[in-house]
Amino acid sequence: MLCVKIYLCSNPQDSVQERRALRETVFPKLRDHCRRKHGVECRVIDPYEAPNSKDWPSQQVRLQLIQGCKDTSVGPFFVGLIGEEYGTASLPEQVEISEFQNILQTCQSMQLSTRLLEECYRRDENVIPPCFCLLSQHSSQTEAITGTKTWDEALKEVKDVLQASVKQCILDGSITEEKAQKYFRSDLENDLRFAMEDCLSDDMKRCLYYIHKIIHQKKTGHHQDQDPSNDQLSVIREHFLPDLVTSCHLEVYTTTTECDRQQGYTVALRQAYIEGLCHQLFTDLSRLIDSTVTKNTADPDDATSQQANLCHIYSQLFRIERVEAQPIKAYLEQNYPKHPLVLIGGPCSGKTVLMAHCASQVKLWLKASDPVVITHFSPLPLKQLLNNICHHIAVSYNQPWDNCIRDVTQLEEAFTELLDIASSSKYPLILMLDGLDQIPSSEGPQHMTWLPKTLPLNVKVIISTTYTKSGTLASLKTQYPDSNFFLELEPFKRSSCSQMLTSLLESSKRRITSGQQMYVNEALKQCSLPLYAELIYRNVSLWRSETEITEESLSQGIHNNINQFLQHLEEKHGQALVSRSLSFLTLSRYGLTEAELTDILSCEDDLVSVFLPIEDPPYKLRFPEVVVERLILDLEGFLLARHISGSRVLFWVSRHFRLVILKRYIDSIDKSEEIHLRLADYFSGRWAYGRAKPLVITSDTNMTDKQGTTEGKPMKMYIDRNPYGQPWVWKMSKPSITFQDSSSETGGVNFRKVLELPYHLRWSGGLDEFCRGSMLSYDFHHAMLMGGLVQDLFLWLEEMSQFMMPRELWLLACILRSSLCLLQNSPIDTPLIIQAQLFPFLGVVPELEDYAKQLCVGYVRSGITMVLPPASSVPCSSWELSDRMRSSVTDVAIADSGRVVLLLSDGSAWAWNGITSKQFQVPHVPTVKMVSLRISNTYLLLSSSCNRVFLCDLRTMFFEEVPVLNTEIHQNTHISIEGFLASTTKMFWWYKGEHHVYMHATDDTSPNCGITQLYCPGFVTCISCSFDEQHVFCGQGNGNVSIFDVQSGQTVSALSCSTERPLIGLKRVEEEVMACIDSVGSLFIWNIQNISHPSLSTESLSNEDTEEVLNIDFTEDNEVLLICKRQKLILWDTNSCSVDDQFHAPKGKAFVHVMLDHGSSLLLALLEGCSCLLVWDSCTGQCVLSLNTGSTETPKLFKVGDQYLSAVTVNEIVTWDMDLVREAASIPKTGSKTIKMVLVKSDHFYTSDGTELLWKWNAQSGEKEGCFLHHGPVTAFTISQDGEHLVTVASGDIYVWRSGDGVNLYCIPGSAASQVLITPTGNVAVSLSDQGLSRVWKVANGHEVCRFHLRLQKPVISPESTFLLGLQEDNLLAVSLWFGYVSREFPLSDQSRVLAFNSILDHPDYVIVITSSGAVYSWKMSDDTICQRFQMPEHLLDQPGVFQVCADGSYAILTIGQSDMNILDVTQGRLCAVKVNGQIHHVCLDISGKYAAYISETTISHLSCSCKPCVRLVLTAIRVSNGMRVGRFYLCRYPCAMSISVNLSVYVIFEDGSVGIYAITDTDAEQSATATKTLLPIVGQRHPPCTAQTWQPLAVEKWNNTLNTFMSVRLGAESFR
Repeated sequence: MLCVKIYLCSNPQDSVQERRALRETVFPKLRDHCRRKHGVECRVIDPYEAPNSKDWPSQQVRLQLIQGCKDTSVGPFFVGLIGEEYGTASLPEQVEISEFQNILQTCQSMQLSTRLLEECYRRDENVIPPCFCLLSQHSSQTEAITGTKTWDEALKEVKDVLQASVKQCILDGSITEEKAQKYFRSDLENDLRFAMEDCLSDDMKRCLYYIHKIIHQKKTGHHQDQDPSNDQLSVIREHFLPDLVTSCHLEVYTTTTECDRQQGYTVALRQAYIEGLCHQLFTDLSRLIDSTVTKNTADPDDATSQQANLCHIYSQLFRIERVEAQPIKAYLEQNYPKHPLVLIGGPCSGKTVLMAHCASQVKLWLKASDPVVITHFSPLPLKQLLNNICHHIAVSYNQPWDNCIRDVTQLEEAFTELLDIASSSKYPLILMLDGLDQIPSSEGPQHMTWLPKTLPLNVKVIISTTYTKSGTLASLKTQYPDSNFFLELEPFKRSSCSQMLTSLLESSKRRITSGQQMYVNEALKQCSLPLYAELIYRNVSLWRSETEITEESLSQGIHNNINQFLQHLEEKHGQALVSRSLSFLTLSRYGLTEAELTDILSCEDDLVSVFLPIEDPPYKLRFPEVVVERLILDLEGFLLARHISGSRVLFWVSRHFRLVILKRYIDSIDKSEEIHLRLADYFSGRWAYGRAKPLVITSDTNMTDKQGTTEGKPMKMYIDRNPYGQPWVWKMSKPSITFQDSSSETGGVNFRKVLELPYHLRWSGGLDEFCRGSMLSYDFHHAMLMGGLVQDLFLWLEEMSQFMMPRELWLLACILRSSLCLLQNSPIDTPLIIQAQLFPFLGVVPELEDYAKQLCVGYVRSGITMVLPPASSVPCSSWELSDRMRSSVTDVAIADSGRVVLLLSDGSAWAWNGITSKQFQVPHVPTVKMVSLRISNTYLLLSSSCNRVFLCDLRTMFFEEVPVLNTEIHQNTHISIEGFLASTTKMFWWYKGEHHVYMHATDDTSPNCGITQLYCPGFVTCISCSFDEQHVFCGQGNGNVSIFDVQSGQTVSALSCSTERPLIGLKRVEEEVMACIDSVGSLFIWNIQNISHPSLSTESLSNEDTEEVLNIDFTEDNEVLLICKRQKLILWDTNSCSVDDQFHAPKGKAFVHVMLDHGSSLLLALLEGCSCLLVWDSCTGQCVLSLNTGSTETPKLFKVGDQYLSAVTVNEIVTWDMDLVREAASIPKTGSKTIKMVLVKSDHFYTSDGTELLWKWNAQSGEKEGCFLHHGPVTAFTISQDGEHLVTVASGDIYVWRSGDGVNLYCIPGSAASQVLITPTGNVAVSLSDQGLSRVWKVANGHEVCRFHLRLQKPVISPESTFLLGLQEDNLLAVSLWFGYVSREFPLSDQSRVLAFNSILDHPDYVIVITSSGAVYSWKMSDDTICQRFQMPEHLLDQPGVFQVCADGSYAILTIGQSDMNILDVTQGRLCAVKVNGQIHHVCLDISGKYAAYISETTISHLSCSCKPCVRLVLTAIRVSNGMRVGRFYLCRYPCAMSISVNLSVYVIFEDGSVGIYAITDTDAEQSATATKTLLPIVGQRHPPCTAQTWQPLAVEKWNNTLNTFMSVRLGAESFR
């Protein structure tokens, strides 16, 4: 990220306490302010932070630091602290020769000793111009010069001599006063003047100055006035800075402290000043940062801009003209080159720099055509490379780009299509790809088939590669055999490198002597590469003219010179600092920012302990920023900064530095893991947020205790290192300028943590911590989604699933992929989306329970939570075939490991790891066309059109040709391989229609001697190995089986099946038993205990049913054999050789392929013309699940071990986890679409689905308790409010049940009832008929009370059980249940009609009525009076839908059409429209009137996705009083019915008959509403399923005939009320 870099200028002698206070209190707060508010880093460079003055930077380095802060800081860059002390004068580092000689002469005339002066200043002819240079404090010559004196004492003596002589020179006029200033100025003034002089006005506004004046009330002497430095201090404080305030509006703050004459400047006064300074400085810097920190919005931070930034960086390194630039220019100027230009060169040959230079020149070379130039430099896997390039092309040509593309083959097709689009544009496309040989590939040599054979018109491609690495050049030459565009880089000339070296020296105002040049020339003869010249420059720039040079002074080779350069850094900065810093930089994934490097070094105990103060250790301590900055300055040129995801990170411009550092400092796996662990600790924030890290103090440490001794005992201190905190997502007070914000509610993504932490956890050796800390962290997933790193997240999940927790990570990847468009459209809904799909399967993956709890953290207070999941769609992984593959797949096979291999018509084979989304091309021989493939275990066998056979190990991708015996038939015609079987030591294959089986040792590659032919009397159809792999059984077309000894290849015995039909399968049931199956399904069980004389145990012939077998399947656990034919399935128990069960295909359908699950409990069947894989319960024959395969043409099903199942279609390959399938199949469901649901007291609910069954469910567990069986389909039902009686209507007959035990009390036949109602008291029922009479009768015995002829619409019984309310001819009537006639009629005053009505439960005498005029009335039926509540808008009355009123009548909900919902505040006469996105399916109002729930259907599509818009169903709960949303939950299936219980549990019945239970929780409301505690506390844990009972109806002959006609005796009201 960007950085606010501030240089802190002060006099080190009088600002120690002030600077320490700022470091401990202000700077940490300032860093936090910058990070949280602006998303930038903050660094304060204090040159005097190190406690030892030996570690302070020189004047030249300080000026470089100031300039660096000025150039790179995005905010303020300079803070000056000016106190009462001016500071000692600093010695000039260089003195002109004439001036120095003049000083020496003056010293001699003054009789001053010049020995030390001449020893400390040495003439150096290598400086331009030559001058006398001050020796460095760290020079090896200083000890011989100073003798017994310290370096500081020697410098003081030199300073005194210089100042005395210079003053005399001024008097003599030999030196002007202006020139003499450098001998008297302190470091403070030098820094101030360098920062301010020639500074622009805008830069002045980025500076702050604080002047502190101390005034004594009464002065007793004038010693201060006698100090000349006070005059210089006064000039700064009274003139220099105030003048800048006037002219440039410089901010200068002056503080005056008055102190007593006797006590002076006391500790208390100083502390008070320090506190004020800290407060003022933080306030001023915060304000200045807020006003100056800005972002260039025209510079987007994405992959495109990052590549442009890299191109700019590399182009700046172009220092030597290359003749190859002209051929490149000529290629680009051609109209139609047809082939790419391939730039070939060895390591360090300058390919990258030349490519970047040409890319920067293309716009000038082709100015008239204004081309689109796309570059790519950093190596990426092919999939990511293609994705980035395609996205860049699409954006450049204003084309949509599908972010959901996930297959390499699809990306290749998209790449070709985009090139065609660019070809038709008037803007040519120039694509420059550097270092294709460095593309990571774990699947063998890199192929180049993704590049088009012929480039489209207007498209030009330039590629760089080495000669031999990864076979890239060979692949390119194979791809373009006729191309002439292969350009080899010529070696650099020695003269060019020598000129480059001279230019570098001149730029730093240095040169070398002619004697030194001789050695340089010799070195350049050995190696003339730009990097070598750069490294020599770093070496020779340190030479003085007096330096003695030998042949050993310059090392030979790139790596030796890098080592020499690193050795120099270690001598200057310390071996520990250099090795640790460079190791961190090298092993970081994308590089480190300067602030991150300081943070990490601050946590290194041995490094930070060096800077501990000797007394009074601080409670906060960081590694000095200035030390890091000095090291980075020395690495400048080799370590450059680039922009990645909003951060400015340091990276090695040459990969050879990385190679040398790895060999020099990280030469073992343990060291590498340790460095990665330190980096992981930092990016995880382990020591952030005030967590003090222990520091062990020993006698070797710089610090001692306050008594001055340690007594050799280690002492542990806890010191806050104050690193940055590392949340996944930043909580910022306003939008960040560098973080990419996806939601204002959550802040910006911490891209540094997202990109670095998983990488370092992965390689630190702690896979478990990595998996649980990142891969199973919802915060990590959410951050990746918010940051647009969805594909990266999938790659991490899939990669780690190969090491640990494969099922869990695979499941998460599948869930995220299936909802990709929705997640991209609304990342904030990620928890809800994942919950809906994950919670039903937590029983299978209990390791994800912690992850599930993380999803619920944000919804603890308010929202909708899933209490019991319904049946969900089973997550799956899929490989969608490209258009090219769909039309050219000729063969397919799947290995037990899950890898799917497709063979295309062009002879290429493509593999897909069925558990991940990784696709790759199988290694091949370019001149050989493969025509068939077979897989067994981990081996892939391919045969070519010329009958050559190749073997590929799918684990290692080792590819080799298998020697085949040259028979005459093989030479004359092609024969495809029919079958293949691989054991641990041998492999067997046979050709179609042949009598031979070929046996070959898997580790034998010697020609012609590794093949053994096993001859069979009949043509071979199938083979099998014995358990000990000592024998192989070969089934044949004549029903025979030949048994061979594997070691000798000799025939041991043979057996014959009586049907003499071709055998299609040999299944080893037990070690001594084998089953043979012929082509029509006959089964033969053989005892092979005596392998020489096998005997037939049992046979079962299929003579009557001669239909051909489609496939067979066998489960070893319970030894069940499945035989699949088009119209029938047969399950054999191979132990007893008996038929377990048989199943027929559904009417009008035929089986295509059927398999058993691992335990034989499920049948998985593909039907002809059906796009779903149907799952049947093998015990009941009921279809319990359907899995979508995406195509009606599904040729094959494959088992992948015992865990996965794959279906291969013409469009895609889909893989399911069988445990998930079993879990989804076991969820209780009716299997039919529910028509009606009735909830009773939150204990039970009842559902009907139009069949003869009516289901009773336990409302707490979600289990089916039983079903009520009828003699016809159930058309209506109702239940009494006390839940005692259930009344149903089936085929016009009425059934009365006792719901508790399922007893059918009686039946009323021939009622012709269409609806049935029960009064709230439960004593009387009403059966309504659309054709005959409607009747009122007693529930207890069925005796009729009354009857009536009215046909009422929307009938309901009034709460007090007196009237039947309903509509007739648009009017509302109240029919007496005592007498059957109309007792009341709603009085309509105009021509309007009644649209909707509802009674009020708590006020039985009132009814709320809505008329077509829009008036809302309350009708009091007892005295037949009405009261108009309010008037509704007419447009809301077009299509009135659901109208529900709460128990007290205060609120009602009304739906209009399919998308409008309104809340009616009846008491206040207000109408509130609820915003609903999409179509409303179901609405329910809580009986208390506080909450309402509705299910809506929303169509979602993402702008950057070409996928079909996905339909999502959302359950939403709102607060009725204000219409505010309480929460929502995504549903996976279409709902059929919904109801809300008293305790706010929402019951939803789905189209497959499964039930989902959801709880509404609203702790923000005045009165808390939570789900009942009796509901399941943990989602995903169900009670053990119980067997649902079936309650039978009375037999027809036992129906009471006296009930055929209702009794006409009319009973009194008291008898049934």
